[in-house]
Order: sequence, then structure tokens, then C-alpha cells
Amino acid sequence: FNQLPHLEEVLDGFHDLCIAGANVDVVIHATVPYPVTLIDLLNTRHQCTNPSPRSGFSITIVLLSPNVKLHLVDSHRTMFYDKIEDYDIFVYTEDDIRVTPHTIGAYLYETQRVKEIVGADHASDYNVGVARYEYNYPPDIVIDDKTRSATANVTRVYWEHSWHPVIPKGVDSVPQEALKDKYVHMTNHHQGMYIATQGLLKAWKDRPGCHFDVARNRPGQKEKPSQPTEGTQRVWMSSQMLYGKRHCNVQQVIP
Repeated sequence: FNQLPHLEEVLDGFHDLCIAGANVDVVIHATVPYPVTLIDLLNTRHQCTNPSPRSGFSITIVLLSPNVKLHLVDSHRTMFYDKIEDYDIFVYTEDDIRVTPHTIGAYLYETQRVKEIVGADHASDYNVGVARYEYNYPPDIVIDDKTRSATANVTRVYWEHSWHPVIPKGVDSVPQEALKDKYVHMTNHHQGMYIATQGLLKAWKDRPGCHFDVARNRPGQKEKPSQPTEGTQRVWMSSQMLYGKRHCNVQQVIP
């Protein structure tokens, strides 16, 4: 539970979506049982107070065998497609990436904008992505009134995108002529999460060479399959399977 403070921030973001009027169901896949006191705390903190009958918020914790190991990240994919008709928006995220009403609003706006530019027939060739970052807080200092000066130099850190020069090695315009003056993409596609509409998930299921509904192993070295060639399983399931040119080949677009 060392990620619990981050998970609380993630849950707060999804709870804000409910307050804004959405009906939100959060499913947490875990291999360690949550203490009853923690479950009670989560239930108490995340009551949806929006009076609209269309809004709501729930948290479901699905306990899986520790034997799944790195394949814990696979669990969401079958669930998404089993529930494909029940929701408009699907979000897969690791336990430390905050998604807010602003995030979802921007995603929907830009997704519609891309569709209007490229046309409905080609809209599923693209997905609006994010640039993942963290804050480099000192790992060995407990921040309190006496040590808060240690945060003076804390900044956002883009671990996967720290190439120099940043443009074009870390980030560059998308290659498609119709979008290149409006959108960029990261040369390392790792996001740790993705957002998709119902329509996009359906399209990617039938997309040649994609089969996005099927969770499968990340590519491994020919002579040593245990060693990944395009990132770990979590990188594969959150990003590389969708955006990799040898796989689904969906173009990541970031406004």
C-alpha cells in the first residue's frame, strides 16, 4: 500500500467527475486484500452529492491471485469489452495518474475535433493521448514545517521524454499533414493510462492486426522471450499495443 497516497488522489479525481454530473464506476484490481478500515474510509469519503439521478459513484475492489504478477494490468481489457454497451467513456490507469473532469472534457473535445478534421471513416486511426509526468520530491525526506524548504526545487519530471533536444527527439508534430499544425506525439508512447470512447474500443477490436479486446504478452526477444523488446507488460497494455506501428498502429495525438 505504499502507493496509497497517490491512489487517493486518483480516486478524488474520479469522484470530481461524479460531482460534475457523471455516473462513474471505478474498479480496482489488486492482489492484496484491502483492510476493512480502508474500505470503510473510501466509502465514507466518496459519497456522490450531486442530486442528479444520472450521476453516481462506486468503487469495486477485485481481488486476484498474486500469481498473476505483472499480468495484473491485463485484467481491465476483458472487463471493458464485457461492459462495452454500459458506458460512454472508458479509462484505464495505473494507480498514480490523476484524471479530472478537465481531463475528460479535453479528451472529448479533442476527439471530436480530430473526427471533424480527418472524417468519421478515419477517426479510429487516432486517439488523444497524454504526456505523463511526475514530481521529483526528495525520496528520503518527510516533508513537514521544518523540512518544507526541501521542496524549493521540486519540478515536473518527464522520465520517458527527457531526450535532448526535446524537439524532435522527445516530442514532435504528428506525421499526418491534416493534423501536424495542431497536434504532437511523444516519441516514447508510454502513458501509463489511456482513455477511449465506446466507439473507438469497438473499432480497435476489429482493426486489422490490432484485436484490442485480447490481452496478450508484450513482445519479447527472439532468443530470450523473457526480456521485453518494447517495454514491460504495463507499458504494453497501457500504450505500446495501441500506438506501436507494428501492432494497432493508432496515432497518438496531443494538442
